[in-house]
Amino acid sequence: MESENSSAVTAFEGHTPFALAEPVRANTGLGLVRQLMQHTREGIVLMDARGRVLEVNPAFCRHCELDADSLKGRHLTHVSQGRYQGRFYRRIWQRLQFRGHWEGEVEHLTGQGEVATHWLMLRLIRDEAGLISHIIGILDNISRLRQSEERLSYLAHHDSLTGAANRAFLLSWFARIKCDLHPDEQLALLFIDLDRFKPINDGFGHGVGDQVLKTLAGRLRQQVDANEMVARIGGDEFVLVWRMSGGEEQPLLERAARLLENMEAPVSAGHHQLSVGASVGISLYPRHGLEIETLLRYADTAMYEAKTRSQARISLFDSASFARLELRSRLAREFHEALARRQLFLEYQPRLDVESGRIVGAEALLRWRHPVLGLVPPDDFLPAARNAGLLGRLAEWVFGEAARQSQDWRRQGWQGRISLNMRGLEPELEQQRILRLLDILREHGAEPADFELELRSDFIMRRSDSLLRVLSAFRQAGMGVYLDNLGDGRLNLRLLQQLPVDGIKLDRRLFAEAFEDYERAVIRALLLLAGTLGLEAVACGVENREQLAFLQEHGCHLIQGRLVAPPLAPAQVPAFMAGCPVPAGSAGRG
Repeated sequence: MESENSSAVTAFEGHTPFALAEPVRANTGLGLVRQLMQHTREGIVLMDARGRVLEVNPAFCRHCELDADSLKGRHLTHVSQGRYQGRFYRRIWQRLQFRGHWEGEVEHLTGQGEVATHWLMLRLIRDEAGLISHIIGILDNISRLRQSEERLSYLAHHDSLTGAANRAFLLSWFARIKCDLHPDEQLALLFIDLDRFKPINDGFGHGVGDQVLKTLAGRLRQQVDANEMVARIGGDEFVLVWRMSGGEEQPLLERAARLLENMEAPVSAGHHQLSVGASVGISLYPRHGLEIETLLRYADTAMYEAKTRSQARISLFDSASFARLELRSRLAREFHEALARRQLFLEYQPRLDVESGRIVGAEALLRWRHPVLGLVPPDDFLPAARNAGLLGRLAEWVFGEAARQSQDWRRQGWQGRISLNMRGLEPELEQQRILRLLDILREHGAEPADFELELRSDFIMRRSDSLLRVLSAFRQAGMGVYLDNLGDGRLNLRLLQQLPVDGIKLDRRLFAEAFEDYERAVIRALLLLAGTLGLEAVACGVENREQLAFLQEHGCHLIQGRLVAPPLAPAQVPAFMAGCPVPAGSAGRG
């Protein structure tokens, strides 16, 4: 041990002492010093001018796990038990000579093989001639403090629930790791959004939700190797960064598919077995961008594509995604102007009761006529409204515009119901805006009973307590509630009979041109289900008389679609109602 540090001992022993400008004089009251040393928490060691131990107090022995007899006469470097090389001690000695004192962290291995961290302060003591007579050291164990600091640092950079890195640490880590890539390497940034997590939180409580998150975060950590990263950047949003060689996409997509398969496996939480699943968007460094904020935005865009357009629920960012992202960003910037300048409008698609031949309702469809881009579809501008924080104002505008139009038509003698298609606006209903929305109808002189709400089945099947309260309140006010896009969206038969709804709308995709056996079987099943539950059924997208005859045969008498009329401007609706042609095969007008 001492032989390893012989150069350090020489550094302490072989230098000629020199005087300081303001030397600390030696104190000869050693008896008093020894008494003080016995009762301090800090370890104290008194050495001669060459660094050999003369006296130690009990605290020093406890910190070093050595007894006084084994220390006396030995060089101080013996305490480190070979943890440092000689140049470490030479630097200390040089600083001592130059300043007369030194302090810093030192470590040694405990008897249990753990590393203990101490704060050591050294000071030269000179005699009246200015020559070094002694060196005094004060040692304090700061292992717990260091552990606390490390814990605080960990908490500052990690999510406390799942243990995954947080966004701040992800950004700093990414800046470092991208500089270490080899020329043939790239980084894949995966934006992961859990698909069915919110209903778990709402239905089973946040305790169960937290267990699910911790389990899924653990599965994600199993999907990364050394020099890769898992970070949680939102409530149910995670980011993985994979390091990969070569530019082939197929191995990346296969690895992502295995990740999704792993995430689909049921999660045990308490007495429950819960399935969540996820959607994944991927961007690549450096192909798609050099800055992580850009890559995160691109991966988020790809994730949205995976959730809405991809059967595999995995999407790699590409030029088409970039174009959609740019369009969404532009529309988000300009949506304020769309509201202010009345570029938004409603079209109405009539609903026909084929038994009576009467138009009994009309579905309000939201549109945006952009001054440069022309007619923008809702699937493009609703995400823009969300990004602009304007979904609430948009929902209020729809209610107000529909109420005004309803009163105008009633003055002209039409008493039908207006159905408000809330696709994309449903989050505003979960924010308990019901009183304000109902007030808007009444401010225009309309009654809630004159309206229906259409909500996506994917949304309403969440069956969150807050959503059910809102739907029940709308129905109590007199509004009808309809489950939209049945036959395309999610359907839970057990939940359907418990939901506060009045009817279902068969998705227009069931009435495609082919209209083959599969579509017919689905329609028959849904109509039978609606009849069993006492729900009204409306067929959307009806295109021809063959479809109409099939629907009538199986008991569906309410239809929308081009067989009746396309979406109409408000001014066209009264004239259409006055001369509405009854499709062949239906009853005459009542």
